[in-house]
Amino acid sequence: MEIRFNIDQNLSKEKAEFWLKRMTTKVKRAVKDLQTEQEFLWGYQESEAYPIEFSQIYLIQVENEKTYICTKDGSYQFKGRLYQVKDSLPSDFIEASRSAIINYRFIDHLEIISNGNIDAVMKNGLRVQIARRKIKNLKERLGL
Repeated sequence: MEIRFNIDQNLSKEKAEFWLKRMTTKVKRAVKDLQTEQEFLWGYQESEAYPIEFSQIYLIQVENEKTYICTKDGSYQFKGRLYQVKDSLPSDFIEASRSAIINYRFIDHLEIISNGNIDAVMKNGLRVQIARRKIKNLKERLGL
């Protein structure tokens, strides 16, 4: 694929144009990343709010009807539902189940459990069970 960039500091608005033979999932992910304007989520610990950059997020999961953002350094509560944040995330994030979304860049390894399920073991030690219907998407993203 030929890629060309034209840098013009006088542009009032940035734009991208693609000339493709066909739309691929790789191109769709790139477009989604280009359209994502937000670079972080707000996470709360007690009464304080912190901006958490997408690149620092290992996992977003629901526990006891509350949504949490997990990073290397800790866990933050997200004041919203998982489905609300799902569409604003860049393509580094993969839906592991209905209650968890993982950043595939922070997967340390995959572990096949005795019952045939797969756990993603994250670099911070968290284990996330991958739903059977989500395994195919995970394998595609990881190139397995």
